Amino acid sequence: MRIQSNGPQSAATKQTEKSKPTGRSDAPSSEAKGKWVADSAKTEISSRAKDMGKAKRVAEDAPDVREAKVAELKRKIADKEYQVSAEAIADRMVDDHIATARVGV
Repeated sequence: MRIQSNGPQSAATKQTEKSKPTGRSDAPSSEAKGKWVADSAKTEISSRAKDMGKAKRVAEDAPDVREAKVAELKRKIADKEYQVSAEAIADRMVDDHIATARVGV
């Protein structure tokens, strides 16, 4: 017969009761652990995920800027050879605005 107390227990008493061996193991056997690891180690990657991984690697390997083009533009600006056409810029701005305005319609 066991007498149960309805009163408060100390934290030390509760911890001692929790740490008592129960005579059984809740942990999986080493054989079960090995099977779980083998099963969980199998993964399948979709072709889309593979393509995205490849694209990411290509982007990471690419230079951030086109260094040769930037150097050429810097040289032209320094030598006063770089000419900007205000009319061409205005035309392009209007064309871009018309193209984006149609998308929202």
